Amino acid sequence: MMAPWPKLAVFCALAALLAPAEPARAQFFQFFDNRPPPPPVLAPQRQAIPRKPHKPHKAAPEKRRAPVAKPEPQKPAPATVVETAPPSYQPQLLRLSEIMGALAALDPLCGEAAGKSDESAWRQSMRKLMDSQDAGPLQRERLAGAYNHGLRGYEYFHRQCTPVADLARRRLLEEGGRLAHDITTQYSEK
Repeated sequence: MMAPWPKLAVFCALAALLAPAEPARAQFFQFFDNRPPPPPVLAPQRQAIPRKPHKPHKAAPEKRRAPVAKPEPQKPAPATVVETAPPSYQPQLLRLSEIMGALAALDPLCGEAAGKSDESAWRQSMRKLMDSQDAGPLQRERLAGAYNHGLRGYEYFHRQCTPVADLARRRLLEEGGRLAHDITTQYSEK
């Protein structure tokens, strides 16, 4: 049987090996330490809050002031136009506006009167469409935005009459005619 002191020595040796140890650091020379110095800790500064001056209490009752005339109530602002709900055919109407804008860009290039500024005819048609819808300001803005989107999109890509531009123009004319027919037949008041 083994004496108790060798068991204790073996136990202490194992405990020393398994215990987590800090890396060794130089104790006397700071240039051996590669770590940056810790930032200085500053004490929070207290701000002096100025005290309100003490108001002496008046023992005498206040004098009554003369009644001040009340200003006349302001007149209400004129009633703003309340926009009605968009019509049920709103998506078709916006697409038709976009097609009209695209045709305003393509007709001067590839239309029957190519070379002439035919854009004003589509612009006038768009104005008639907005007037016929009796559109409020928001609805007019939506329709004009769709028209401008179609106009700018096709102006950007088509600068001269090409077979692709002519094909796009013919397809837009067909789709616009179909949309106008569908809107008038499905949603007209009978």
